[in-house]
Amino acid sequence: MASMRRHAKQILTDIRHRRHIDLYATTLVVLVFAALLIVGADLPDSARWSVLFAGLGFLLLRAALANHREDRFLDRSDYDRNPVTDDLRNAKDVWIFAPVGSNFLTEERCDILRRGPLAREGGSVRIVVLAQFDPGDPISEQLDALLDYPVQTASASLRETRTRLATMAEWQVKGTFAYGEIAFNPGFSLVALNPHAAGGYANVEFHAFRNDAIRSRMHINLTRDDGAWYVYWLDQFEAIWRSAVTAE
Repeated sequence: MASMRRHAKQILTDIRHRRHIDLYATTLVVLVFAALLIVGADLPDSARWSVLFAGLGFLLLRAALANHREDRFLDRSDYDRNPVTDDLRNAKDVWIFAPVGSNFLTEERCDILRRGPLAREGGSVRIVVLAQFDPGDPISEQLDALLDYPVQTASASLRETRTRLATMAEWQVKGTFAYGEIAFNPGFSLVALNPHAAGGYANVEFHAFRNDAIRSRMHINLTRDDGAWYVYWLDQFEAIWRSAVTAE
């Protein structure tokens, strides 16, 4: 269901920006023609032709859906256009690696996790953040230097996040919640929803060297259709999780 919604949004975005119009127009014509053949006379022939044209139409649509690389290179404003709220609520498995985590792990989203995957038997949420550091620590200075206009120091933000995670660990829920910390900042954040299920995806955000604000950071959206690179980033989270000092 989540995958269908994302594809529908993608198609509407393509049409709004007049991308792949020829493919969508051809697909529409083919599907309409196939439908007309189905309701026409001579049912044996029409059935055969309708299957042929419907198959061609779906192949064209698949080509249009696969050819949208530019739509996978996004910034934080994509969360405003396509809120992750519903995806979090409906997810069964959620993986999050966020060095500080204060921007993504808001009070609202944590509550959505509680009422979503953590409210279901078999639901699972795993979160990794950086180990606590003090102002003046090299990692703290590195993270603070990434933004030209920060609103809070990285150490203060991380302290709030770790307090929130410790509180979440005390919740009495049906699902499984676990979090951990690592002492190394790899320079990216990762959010994966239902990573091994159909319709699952992963957003990878790169911190880069300097940004004017958090919202200007680039992230990419990956799905199972991306093959080896999708597996690569899922393996990155698993490697981080294995290295993390966890508390359940």
